[in-house]
Amino acid sequence: MVVSSVIGALGVLAWLTAAWAVRAGKRWARPVATAMFVLGASAGLAGLLTRDTSGATGLPPELGWAGMTPCLAGVLAVISLWRRRRPT
Repeated sequence: MVVSSVIGALGVLAWLTAAWAVRAGKRWARPVATAMFVLGASAGLAGLLTRDTSGATGLPPELGWAGMTPCLAGVLAVISLWRRRRPT
């Protein structure tokens, strides 16, 4: 739970930074937000799919899927970032 909490807190900080960068019109905001989404989805998938020594997944399936739900918001955010026209 500690690892999940730390990853979640870092994710919130990263997305707030990305939102600020997009609002400020920074050129690096879109690629960085996309990379953050990939990292977050990878962390979520690792929690969902990693098996322990008994052969069962390391997290209960409900908790693993709960870790994946922020990825839905992330994919929607990244899609909307790339569909928006760049500020001039």
